[in-house]
Amino acid sequence: MQTERLILHIDADAFFASVEQALRPELKGLPVIVGASSRGVVSAASYEARRFGVRSAMPVTRARRLCPRGIFLAPNFSAYSLFSRQMFSIIREFSPLVEVTSVDEGYVDLSGTLRLHKAPPWEVAHRILLRIRGTLGINVSGGLASNRCWAKLAAGIAKPNGLLFLDSPNAFVLMQHLPVESIPGVGARAEAILKQAGIHTLSDLVSAGKQDVRALLGKWGERLVEMAQGGEGRPIEPDSDDMQKSYSKERTLEKDTISRKLIRSMARELGEKLAARLRSEGVGASTVTLKIRYSDFTDISKSLSRSHPMNTNGEILTTVDELLAKLLKKSARVRQVGVKLSGIGLPIFQENLFDAGSEVRIRRDRALDDIRSKFGFGSVMVSG
Repeated sequence: MQTERLILHIDADAFFASVEQALRPELKGLPVIVGASSRGVVSAASYEARRFGVRSAMPVTRARRLCPRGIFLAPNFSAYSLFSRQMFSIIREFSPLVEVTSVDEGYVDLSGTLRLHKAPPWEVAHRILLRIRGTLGINVSGGLASNRCWAKLAAGIAKPNGLLFLDSPNAFVLMQHLPVESIPGVGARAEAILKQAGIHTLSDLVSAGKQDVRALLGKWGERLVEMAQGGEGRPIEPDSDDMQKSYSKERTLEKDTISRKLIRSMARELGEKLAARLRSEGVGASTVTLKIRYSDFTDISKSLSRSHPMNTNGEILTTVDELLAKLLKKSARVRQVGVKLSGIGLPIFQENLFDAGSEVRIRRDRALDDIRSKFGFGSVMVSG
């Protein structure tokens, strides 16, 4: 009888581009790049485009040089949201323990599948992926392991369109050679610190031990060693419905800074982009969370909740500014800023008899979204 917990991480490969190919079969096998604005960045690139060196977050101008015959498309977020909901709806047919982590990724606990489906977890995982591919026509990969971290790493190895099962007794034999930057949460700065200390692989990380890694990265270093060892025990937190629970973005600065103006500008940009995402999907958020990571890797976050779900730039950015005023330390260098919108629901636009401009601002936000989708976020800047 199966007693070990087994977690499947599902990752829809090159999701935006894959959806575009599913919607337009004539694009199958062609280099599809989502991100049409010459001043914007690539949102997703199909595997055909990646062969030319095109990657997500790359400036579109560079992508055009690398892949001049690529098919550049403007993002269609409503379609991506629909495909995401359909994908997770399929997954929930196999297990109630599903946690959505982003529009194209999530975890599902398959520990009880032998009883529920009369099949072992690896067989059920295979069925899930086949059902998603057959029903939606998109690429999807999976990693099955005893914990979330290894499951995510396994899914990365399995790409594209594969499934990798790591049985616990032999898992570390494969995982030990992976680079430290493959662990979720290890950014460029942490990677540089670890490699300067001679820690290049998961095996090096485990050998160094919690005490030495903590000296390099603080308390987070201990958790990093646990993740490398496969000791992460966080359970799956199932979602109550198909609606995405939260939307988040974060940005790491090129250099640590104490410039309040730069930090505010970055936080507001993240807030605006998330607000536009909410509007494109017809939802709002009642809670805004701001996270600041300082140069010593200390994370501080604070949230503010409103009485109603909101998705206008004015409401979101006002809340971001309030949080920043409460959170930012004087003279402390900041390396990363993050904004998260949660409490997702249908937006409620507060009517104010003394504010005749509220409807105008809503129309202005939507006009901004249209312009930016065509010409890039930097084509129009909002003062504040």
